[in-house]
Parts: sequence; C-alpha cells; structure tokens
Amino acid sequence: MKKIQIVFLIAIFSCFTLQSQDLTKAFGAVSKEELEKNHYELDKDAEAIVLFDVGKSYFIETSNSFDVVFERTTRIKILSKAGIKWAEVEIPFYQEGEIYEMVSDLEAYSYNYENGMINKVPFSASNVYDEKINNFWNVKKFAIPDVKEGSIIEYKYRIVSQYKFNLRDWEFQWKIPVLYSEYEVKMIPFYEYTWLLQGASKLDVYETYKEKGIGREIGPKGRFNDNTYNDVVFLYGMKNVPAFEDEEFITSINDYIIKIDFQLSKVNHLNGISVDIISTWPDLTKELLKNSDFGGYVSKSEKLSQKLFDAESLSGKTENEKFNYVLDYVKKNYNWNRKNDKYASKSANDFIDEKVGNCADINLFTIGLLNSVGIEAYPLLISTREHGKIKYDYPYTHFFNYVLIFANVNGKNVISDATEVMSLNNRIPERCINDKGLIIKKDQVEWVLLESSFPSQIYTIIKIDLENKQISADITKQSTEYDALYYRNNYGENIETILKQLNSKNYVIKDSSITVFNQHIKERPYILNYSVIEKAEIINDKIYISPFLNESISETSFKQKERKNPIDMTYPIKRSFKSIISIPDGYQVDFTPEDQIIKNQLFELNYSVNKTDNSVSIIFDYYFKNSVYSADDYSKIKFYFNEIVKKGNEKIVLSKINEEISSIIN
Repeated sequence: MKKIQIVFLIAIFSCFTLQSQDLTKAFGAVSKEELEKNHYELDKDAEAIVLFDVGKSYFIETSNSFDVVFERTTRIKILSKAGIKWAEVEIPFYQEGEIYEMVSDLEAYSYNYENGMINKVPFSASNVYDEKINNFWNVKKFAIPDVKEGSIIEYKYRIVSQYKFNLRDWEFQWKIPVLYSEYEVKMIPFYEYTWLLQGASKLDVYETYKEKGIGREIGPKGRFNDNTYNDVVFLYGMKNVPAFEDEEFITSINDYIIKIDFQLSKVNHLNGISVDIISTWPDLTKELLKNSDFGGYVSKSEKLSQKLFDAESLSGKTENEKFNYVLDYVKKNYNWNRKNDKYASKSANDFIDEKVGNCADINLFTIGLLNSVGIEAYPLLISTREHGKIKYDYPYTHFFNYVLIFANVNGKNVISDATEVMSLNNRIPERCINDKGLIIKKDQVEWVLLESSFPSQIYTIIKIDLENKQISADITKQSTEYDALYYRNNYGENIETILKQLNSKNYVIKDSSITVFNQHIKERPYILNYSVIEKAEIINDKIYISPFLNESISETSFKQKERKNPIDMTYPIKRSFKSIISIPDGYQVDFTPEDQIIKNQLFELNYSVNKTDNSVSIIFDYYFKNSVYSADDYSKIKFYFNEIVKKGNEKIVLSKINEEISSIIN
C-alpha cells in the first residue's frame, strides 16, 4: 500500500501554510508546534480548523451474516473563542426495528500548552447522553472539557452496525476548513456498492487495491475451505477543503457539502445467486402500494370512512366543497405528533381511536377519505428540505421521509398536507417545498414540482408621533401566505407570546395595544396591531428618525464574495412599508433620503418620500420575484439585499425652526 501522507501546515509567521512536514495520524500524538499555531493563512477568519479527519469502514463476520464497523479519529485546532463550540461533539447512530447501531470505544481529550508543558485533559464518560432525533436516528452528545482559544481537541469512536444497505457516507467538508480528510472502505465480495461524489469534480486521493495475504474464510473454520477472499480496499482523500459558507437560503447543507455517498447495488450469495438491489421506480411504486402501512392503509381508511361521516350527504356538493370538507374534518379532529415518515405508524382503526399520528398516518388517512367521497387522490412521496434532495437515478425509498396529498379537484392538480392546521387546504408547508415529489399511482411514474409561485407578503404600516423626546408609534402588520402561516403558528392570539416575540426588537410595548385579527380565518391576512415607545435620537437639537423603526432588516445575509450554490428563498417574497411621521411643532424637515426605483425580471424596489407641512410619508417596497436564483445571480442578489438594508435604515432628520424666521413668517 502506498503511504498516504498528511501534510501539516506550518509557517514562520505562527500560521498554517503548506509545507512538507508530516503530521502523524496517531491518536494522542499532539505536538507543541500544533498547539502554538494561532491562525490559518488560507482562511484568516476561521474560528477553528480540522487538522485531520480519518474514517474507516470494514465488515466483520457474525454468526449468520456480517456487520459493518465504522471507526473515526478527528483532531481540531481551536483558533478563536467562537470556535470553542466545536468541543461539543455529536455522533449520529441509526435504529430501525431490530436493526441497530452501537457506539463504543469513545475517547476524547483537550490539549493546551501551559507553563512549558502539554496539558492533556480527558472527557468524562458520565457526561455522554443520547438524544432522539426521529424514529430512526439518535445522536450521542458530549462536551470535551478545558477548551479555550488555542486548544486542540481530539476524539475517536467506533460504531458497529447491522445496517448494510446504506454504507456510512463521508463528509470531506465542514463549516470550518479541513486540512486533510481520508476515508478507507474495505469491501467484501458479498456486497457491491455504488458511490457518488458530491460537491467536487475529483478527489485528491483515490486508490483501490486487493489486500495481500491468505485471505478470510467464510463461516466456521474448515467448513468453507474453498471460500476464502481478500478485502478490496478503497481509499478516498481530500486536502485543504475550504469551509462550507453557503448556509443562508439553501434547502439542506447535505445537498451541497463535499461528500461521498454509498448505496448498496447488489448482494452476492454463497450459492452463486446474485440479487440486484437497485430497483426501478415502477417496482418501488408497486411495492409501496402493496405495503400494509402505505397503500393498504389508504384502502382501509377509505372503507372506514362510512363510520366517520355520511358520504351521501356530500353528493350535491362541488368537488372543491368536498375537498375542503374532508381536509377541514381531518384538521379539526386529528393531530400531528411532529414526526415525519413515509409509512403509517399504526393501523387506521387505532389512528381513528387515538386521533394522533405521524404525517403518513394523517395524510394517507386523508387520501382514503378523499377517495371515498369521489375525489381522485394519491400519496405524494417527498423529501423535506432538511432531509435533502432526492437522487432521481437511484430508486430507493430511504431518499423519502414524508408523504403529502396529491388530488385532482375540478380538473386541477392540488397538493395538500392535513398536518398543517393553520395552512390553506391547497398549500403545503414550507418544510415540504423541496424540488420534486413522486406520485404513487399504479402503473405510472410521475414526478411533480414542489414549488410555490404565490408571493408571500408582509405589509407594515407605521404611524410615528414625537412628544417629550419620545417616539410613539402605532404599527400594523398584515401578512399573507407563508408569512401569515408563520404568524398564526408562532404568534397566534396569545398576548404573552406576542410580547415575547416583539420584545426581541428592543421596543417598549404597550400591552393593551396588542390586537389580532383573522387568526382562524385562513383565507384572509393575519393582522397584528401594537403600539411601541422608544427614546428619540437627538443630536445638536436635531431629531434622527428611522422611519421603519426596527421592522426592516438591519444587515444582509450575504457576506461572502462569491457563491457556488443556488439561492433558494423557498417562495417569492414581498415586503411593503408605509411610514407616516407627524412633524412636531417647532420643527421642520431637514433631510430625507433620495427616492429610488429598481425594476427587472429578478427584483423590484421602490422607495419614495412625500413631504407636507405637517408630516412626512415614506413608502418602501421590495419584491424577490423568484423562489430560486442561480449562483450566477449571486452578485445581483447581494447588491439588492445591500440596497434593502441601506434604504430601510436611512433616517429622516428634523431640525428646529429658527425662531427669528418663524416670527417673520407669522
């Protein structure tokens, strides 16, 4: 085997730059030189840097099969106080029925150079705890102690897995720079995998070879003397991987980060029979329709509908009325337990009795009820934004984690989700707007776009008065579409909840002023009224007023020079502001910002000022017309956001009227 060297970054200016000094991967072999380095030349703003991240997967024989062992060793240099958070480590592990993974051999240390010595502090195993993420994934969490600016942390662990279908992926890229990342996989002849490299055109290290030696025997010694094999080793590596920065306005970091993904493609049995695991979309659809927790659940729900309501009473209604009746019935009587899944978690009878379930329980049940009243409806399999995009060339059910409702109502296709009580019945939640979904229909493979072309708008009206060096403002916010859904779910009509949300803007809120309209009338805008007080900014007898107070954005989300990934805003965004400032007695308008108009196919902005003797009115609108923008549009989008921040935070200046001039005028 060719030796793979890790290049340690060292320089005379106390920073990390490329040199040819080797750094051992041996666990615990931390040097004084590593501890003394204090920044990384290729990314001077880096809060921490992964010195190396080394993983290995291999198979071990069990009594009747094989398990997969995954080992990992990671060393990180903390470069600033902000980087201390990397000492909080999370290890995800999988469990599905009787298939499980076990984490063991966990070790972790911090290293500091103090008083001329390297101080090594171990973590405490008693502080490790498990947290459940969903029905399949848990995460083991722990914190490494005594970590400060300049520390090095190091940890390693081992996972034994019975889950061979999806060999553990490997992420070369982190949110901090990575000097060297290596993944070694030892394959056995009984399982064949395909692998995909995402986010990069090539690897810095790629080797494959067959291990030398006698080889491994299959089964108990002497039983399969003719069946020996040698592992085939695959080695993947990357150097100097930059930090992942495109975190704002993306679906999931997993869709774009540089990583390698493995999928089981074939199983070779001892009797010579080989089974292809890569299916086809028609076969996948057929299996789902036969599954008792999917297609069978829909059929059972349809039969049970007669116990829940009289379908005959709906015979005279339009398809729109029937559709809304069923959706409203389910939303009113059944609750989502906040769990995502593509399969029902219980029988339809149990769901009816317990009235709570995962998204599949609710939406597959609703599909059955829709079919029972004559509405053509089908399950729509999707992957949520957080779960990542589907790989269309690989027909695997594990790419999906959610099921929606696809219905034909009066000849129009409607996508819906009965878990979202406060949403319109012909909308899906923001978490589900992610590329495409697969309609599960007999003898057909059909994909449908999951997109929203409806602009989501917040219209804010602000009326400002000044008295006794105080700004008093009445604010009205009218929200539609996904903005209205956000307010209904997060603000509602609860005054305490609204106060908590508004107080984050550093206002003094008049409690009695808070009123809400249309919380439960989903077809109308959600309206929130409140009044605030804040101290006026007075400098040299001039009053400086931000006409939109703290309601406009104060800083842009786009700060890097360039971007490689699309800008996914989920849906078109409209923001409209109108501010009316009453001019107090004895004052006049000294300065107003310039009017501005931007209008093109991507974006619109309008800023205009109207002055009278008694008031100043400012109108400020902007509109991002697309749900998704290409990376090529990044410089334009960045410019638009900068203009929004600038115009939204420009100030009106009022000055005192000169008393002599005032007396002459009067």
